[in-house]
Amino acid sequence: MKTRCSHIGLALAATLATARLLCAEPAIENPAVMPEAMVSIALPDLHGFLDNVGVVAAKASPMMNGMMLKSMIGMQVADPVLAGIAPGKGLAIVAMDTTNIFAVIEVAEAQAGNYAKAAANKGLQARYENGLLLLATGTNQLSQAAQHAAKAQLLLARRSPTLRIASRPAAIVERNHAAIQGLLQMMPAMMGAGMAEAPGANPAAISGTLKILQGELGMLLSLASQCETDEIVVDPANGSIRISETCVPKAGTSLATLFAAPRTAQPNPRIQSGLLGGGMIAFDFTLGNPEALAAFVDREVRRLLPDLQITEEQAAPALASMAKWMKSYRGAGCETVDFDAEQGLAINYLFEVANEAAFLEMLKSMENDMAPMLDMYRGMGLPMSISVKMDAREYKGVKVHQMAIDMATTNLPPEEAQPIEALKLDHLVYEMAVVDGVMAGGTRIEAVIDRLTDSSAAPAPIKARSVYPEGGFYYMDYDVGRYLALAASLVPGEEGQSLKQVSALLQSADPITSAGFKADGRAMWSVNIPGDLVAQIGQAAMMIQMQQMQKQQLQQAVPPPALSAPAAR
Repeated sequence: MKTRCSHIGLALAATLATARLLCAEPAIENPAVMPEAMVSIALPDLHGFLDNVGVVAAKASPMMNGMMLKSMIGMQVADPVLAGIAPGKGLAIVAMDTTNIFAVIEVAEAQAGNYAKAAANKGLQARYENGLLLLATGTNQLSQAAQHAAKAQLLLARRSPTLRIASRPAAIVERNHAAIQGLLQMMPAMMGAGMAEAPGANPAAISGTLKILQGELGMLLSLASQCETDEIVVDPANGSIRISETCVPKAGTSLATLFAAPRTAQPNPRIQSGLLGGGMIAFDFTLGNPEALAAFVDREVRRLLPDLQITEEQAAPALASMAKWMKSYRGAGCETVDFDAEQGLAINYLFEVANEAAFLEMLKSMENDMAPMLDMYRGMGLPMSISVKMDAREYKGVKVHQMAIDMATTNLPPEEAQPIEALKLDHLVYEMAVVDGVMAGGTRIEAVIDRLTDSSAAPAPIKARSVYPEGGFYYMDYDVGRYLALAASLVPGEEGQSLKQVSALLQSADPITSAGFKADGRAMWSVNIPGDLVAQIGQAAMMIQMQQMQKQQLQQAVPPPALSAPAAR
């Protein structure tokens, strides 16, 4: 359903994928990467990490605390409480390539024998030297471990109770270029064959879906090839789980140019104060340099066109339209996404407009601008249409313009058409108005205009702003309870009822929050899963488990039907 609902095309996909990269931020920690390695996994403070994971896990299951986790691991190496690894010490696993993988563990010499014996039982070779236990699958790999042990230990230098996964994406793509290209060439045929077997499969729709998927994968591959180093950090601190990713671009690439672009736009506290109220998703953002972002997207999309067999002539109108839209924005905006059964998906937003007259002219020309792209989608079996009605009506003296997006679902299998129709995405009407230099838009324009013009409107500030520091280029809340309520409305039968029960239990839970930062030529984005949510998910899982047990007991308690005696003759 996701790709079929992607009616703006590759330009929008690329814009959303990179919009998080554009505003100057606080200092960002440089990834701890071993230059010779493709990938590394480090636990600089094993005990601290397990203790903190235990605090989070115990919220869902009280028995699953840090001591239990250590015991479960320690039993495998005859060291029940992991006493052989001192507090503040840890381990690292390093992959030089796909065949040379080794581990280094900071373990006391007295316990090293037990660890080595446990490794041997798993088919690994071991060597102990300089306070490090080296493990590998073979002699050559063990020699690599000895050669690079000191550098591998530097991955543990920060001594934080975190799990750190570091990689060199550009080097991985370059080294495996032939294999990756072969996989990309085979994937459409493999997936197409499976999709063709589905009931009511439409060849044109299959071709279109595969082309969109190919474009998305090509975009991700291009971004990976421009990322010199990348590090994912899992930090289970303060009863929550925070997952952050930092990217350092490769010098001379389009991504490096984008990251280095100076900030030309500033945040707007007025429209980024929660004016739209809450939602399933609530999003504040600042495009620090809209022109640089538009140029980056243009370069990346043009790079993909030959692989997608799309001509420059076909893509030019959509790219030109995207560039015009980006130039019309000043930079700051906010958006909420919600759902109800009557009106379907509700998307409301506010965005600073750089030039009101130019924006309205662009809106007028949208049907013509998008015609070539819509023709291309139609030929791919994904017929869509866009119609714009200027000055469709007025609300409180504000002129309201309408844009309708229609998507035909007749070519889609029922299981794909049903969610689109339930979300009212087959006929989505956006309304837009400009008020004091701010574009107000969405599926419920009255409420948006009311909040924008009423100084007494009660805001609902995004929770992420209290979780993360100031200076981010985006902040986002994701309400899991509301999302599950949406999912329950789309899933029939008993499974849908279970989702409905879980969503009800999670209505009071804190949202998942996210934010992004950029500084010193690096970008970092982060997701925080609150402990409160983990606890309530654990309670919901226990409730469902109890219901299933009761159901099984009732089924077992029902006696089988009695056998009737044969009728007398």
